[in-house]
Amino acid sequence: MKISQVSALGFFAAITSAAALPVETQEVATRSSDVVLSAEKIVLTDADVHDYPEVSFGEELEDNDGTVRSYKRSCKVIPSDREWPSKAKWSILNFFAGKQLEKPDPIGDVCFHGPAYNAAKCANVTAEWSHSDLHMNHPTSIMSPLNQGMTCLPVDGSVAGHKCSLGGYPVYVVNARNAKHIQAAVNFARNMNIRLVVKNTGHDFHGKASGFGSLSIRTHYLKDIVIIKKYQSKRYTGPAIKAGSGVQGFELYAAAHAAGLMAVAGEGVTVGWGGGYIQGGGHSPLSSIHGMAADQVLAYEVVLSNGRFVTVDPDTNSDLFWAMRGGGGGTFGVLVSIIVKAFPDKPVTISTFTFDPSPKDISKYAAGNTANDDFWTVIKHYFSLFPKHADKGIYSYFKIFPNATTPSAQTFTMLPFFAPGKTVAEVNALLASTVKVAKSVGVSLKPKTVAYPGFYEAWKAGFPQESIGLWNVQSGSRLFPRHNWDSTAKFDAQFDAIREVVSAASLIAFNIAPTLAAGKVTANENAVLPAWRNTVMHAITGTGWNINIRDYNIIRAKQKALTDGPMQRWRDVSPGSGVYLAECDYNEPNRQEAFWGSKYPRLYKLKHKYDPLGVFFTEIAVGSEDWRAGNDHLGRLCPV
Repeated sequence: MKISQVSALGFFAAITSAAALPVETQEVATRSSDVVLSAEKIVLTDADVHDYPEVSFGEELEDNDGTVRSYKRSCKVIPSDREWPSKAKWSILNFFAGKQLEKPDPIGDVCFHGPAYNAAKCANVTAEWSHSDLHMNHPTSIMSPLNQGMTCLPVDGSVAGHKCSLGGYPVYVVNARNAKHIQAAVNFARNMNIRLVVKNTGHDFHGKASGFGSLSIRTHYLKDIVIIKKYQSKRYTGPAIKAGSGVQGFELYAAAHAAGLMAVAGEGVTVGWGGGYIQGGGHSPLSSIHGMAADQVLAYEVVLSNGRFVTVDPDTNSDLFWAMRGGGGGTFGVLVSIIVKAFPDKPVTISTFTFDPSPKDISKYAAGNTANDDFWTVIKHYFSLFPKHADKGIYSYFKIFPNATTPSAQTFTMLPFFAPGKTVAEVNALLASTVKVAKSVGVSLKPKTVAYPGFYEAWKAGFPQESIGLWNVQSGSRLFPRHNWDSTAKFDAQFDAIREVVSAASLIAFNIAPTLAAGKVTANENAVLPAWRNTVMHAITGTGWNINIRDYNIIRAKQKALTDGPMQRWRDVSPGSGVYLAECDYNEPNRQEAFWGSKYPRLYKLKHKYDPLGVFFTEIAVGSEDWRAGNDHLGRLCPV
């Protein structure tokens, strides 16, 4: 296996060259078929598969009169079953997949004594484990090993009695280079009744790109990008970008920047833009001025569960177009490409700062008072400004973590205060009252505010590469609604709940307002959770346990304590709101309501229409309640 040698320290230097993908330009387009990417030119046909039932197409999803067909579902086949495909059958898939089928070892296998052991590679894997580039460049590795089963962690290689096994990693992977490869893999998984998963980067909190006994479709190599100077349809006229589903945020940003444009994608450096991110809604540094990522989609090209390659837009498969803009990834089909709106670039000012408890706060620790009242006074004032700031287009990304040197202290870090179209003076004015309050209580807060000529330069300067790969943490999140700022009583109750939870843990949060007006969409135009349209704060907290624990009974108890304790405290002060699907508590109660709200009944109906056999499954997805993969989600997938 190939192991990435890129370190986190050198990552931003690396993306300067890595972002230089081949980018084409087209003057005008009115539909997706006017712009054909190289990956879309090679497709599977009926003639191709005539003599190969293993990869033949499935039945039409509807009868001629529009009636949705019903099918009998059964448990998925796993490697120990007699029905598991023979090597000869896998060779057929390999042929139709352009010899892009592989059977990878787990990424940590090089650390376990056996044929794959390699001390130098093990040292590299161990050193780079928390860096996302290591995992995104491996065929099956994911960034949330807890949800894979922790069966091949590098740190366990030297522990007596520990052996590396696949656990939840896929058995086989198709490294798709075109639509034909994806079609062949979907057909093979459906016809052989094998669990199917989809991976671009594996950047996910819940292990959606893994699955016991599965075949994986890896879309990471679908990197074509075309800048469309004028996309003209019934609903939109303006610049657009068509890109392969393997494109990541930093690649999209670089291509847009080179054309004098900007596009809505994530803040995370290596997050895959063209997969679960955009299908699940997708919040962005531009969300307070342009809405959610899903609001920008003009068309998809998709491989359906029956293997057919289709256009999905407002005029073709319009119900699926609605569902795939907010309904979640790995659910309705496999994306090959996406067309999204693009916007003229604009200058951005960012501000960064940190602050700690005041000397007065710290002086009280000896007497057992660790309330840090001055520290939280500053935070409360800053929080009070969220509606005002978000309405001015601000997207702030900040965290509160235990102080690295002083027990009982916490540190607030702004990473960054991101202000599209604002000057240094305007940003400093927005922060002035917070600085004033900090000074009044003896808290040192000194913003560093810098203007950049365009979005891409500001994004590169402002957002750090996130650390991933932990297996001893569980996070949960909540969207806090704007109306909680309408009265002092509601705001105080909400703030007290946040303070109570975070004082004993940590916080990663965003001040953001992806309203319908910002996204230029109507309430029922897509499947994005309605609560997003009324939020001004997306907050994440979590819990942890001893890094040496491998007993899932203990881990599940820790997770349940988070769900029933801190997360319930937050739910109680935000009734009727919801949770961002991509950054949720794995055990969120009433998850259909929490993740999709009023959109869920229609989404569930469309799931059965477009995937009647359950070809596409992830644990936290529309229709996931119809299946079960064992007590720890790591066993055979069966219908319930």
